[in-house]
Amino acid sequence: MSKNIALIPVREGSERVKDKNFKDFYQGSSLLDVKINQLKKTGVFDSIYVSSDSNLAKEVAHGHGVEFLLREERMCQADVPWSAVVEHIMDTIPGDPTVTWALTTAPMFERFEEALKAFEENKDKHDSLVGVLPTKSFFLNEHGRGINFNPGKWHPYSQQLDTYYEVTGSVYVGKKSDMKNWGYWFGVNPLLFPVKNLECVDVDTPDDFSIAQKLYEAKQ
Repeated sequence: MSKNIALIPVREGSERVKDKNFKDFYQGSSLLDVKINQLKKTGVFDSIYVSSDSNLAKEVAHGHGVEFLLREERMCQADVPWSAVVEHIMDTIPGDPTVTWALTTAPMFERFEEALKAFEENKDKHDSLVGVLPTKSFFLNEHGRGINFNPGKWHPYSQQLDTYYEVTGSVYVGKKSDMKNWGYWFGVNPLLFPVKNLECVDVDTPDDFSIAQKLYEAKQ
């Protein structure tokens, strides 16, 4: 059975950006095409799987020579708890490989080989890996009160702030059986894998899609 696999979860329907995963993103390639090509380029995965209930996603997967995992239609609906979706997807994966989640909505991230290596080197101390954006920012609550600092005469310099880590959609790594038990991408003791601002661009709205297009084109 495969030891290291990459998983691309795809829904055909999109609530904010119509046909987000399949429309032209860069020179005739969709977000799904881009993510598959990024994963194939690494050469570190025994198998690459596209998980969806969509025949279009199946066609794209087979067109790239990667495998397709049929997901129940119900498990592609937005009102289903994410834990149930994760458990279902894990049940469709053969064996008990290390699973690297690769989301189409993060087209600027492609350091999957580096993330997988980091997980392998630290799995005796961490149960999973999650891509995070480190930040030292000043946060206020809804009442205008400081969450991580004291405003006024006690205002610190940003370098004196504790570092916060924003979870991004760039990459998640863990054992299939663990992810099924958690019903989630990562466990209680994840390795925090720092990503850069550019790498954690998330395509969720039409504006996000346009911005990501321009950034991706400039990067190429």
